Parts: sequence; C-alpha cells; structure tokens
Amino acid sequence: METVFKNKWFYRLLIIYIFLILIWNTYMVISGNYLGLIAVVIELTLLYLLFNKHRLAKMAIHFWAIIMMVGPGLSIIGKLIKIATGDDLNFMVDSLVQNLLLFTFGLLIYYFNKKTVFVRGRE
Repeated sequence: METVFKNKWFYRLLIIYIFLILIWNTYMVISGNYLGLIAVVIELTLLYLLFNKHRLAKMAIHFWAIIMMVGPGLSIIGKLIKIATGDDLNFMVDSLVQNLLLFTFGLLIYYFNKKTVFVRGRE
C-alpha cells in the first residue's frame, strides 16, 4: 500500500513547510531549547513518510495537523479570555497573530490531507 497525493501543490508546499519548521526547531535545539528535539524527530519522521509515500503518511499528517490546531487553538482561547477580562491587547497582538497563522496552517493541512490524499494498494 502507498499514499497517493492527488494535489501535487499540496505535497510540495507541505514538504517546504515541514522543512522550514524543521530548520527553525533545529535552531531552537542548537540554542539550548532541547524540548524542540521532540519536534525535530516528528518532522524528520513526517518527511521520511512523505518522501517514501508510506501507507502511514496520511494518518501521520492527519494527527500532526490536529496537534498543530490544538496547541494554538488553546492559546487563542486563553488570549481571548485575557482580552475579555480587560488585559491590554497591544502586548498580545504578535502572539495572537502567530497563533492564528499556526491554527490556520493546521486547518488547511488537515482539510487538504482529508480531501486530496488517498491510500491505495501498490500496482
């Protein structure tokens, strides 16, 4: 069985996105934040599955996208609660925009993975 990507743009952009965050997380590990090592391992695993079009690639992308939505989603909710209680919005705008972008990327990856990626038997 193998994973088939019907949308080649999604496949290419997904690989580019994973490479970019892999570079960022590698920089974080080199800077001393060893928690980024978990993300590096996950991203390397995803790239391996994508390049080999492994049958587990679709499922791995699916769960990765959900994790990408949950973290920023909870952070967005927390920031909105802080705004509702009267905290100053000026100090949170950058972080809020970053979390909204990450949530949006996760949502797009989840959607395109669900609609354009299929697993089929090898021919």
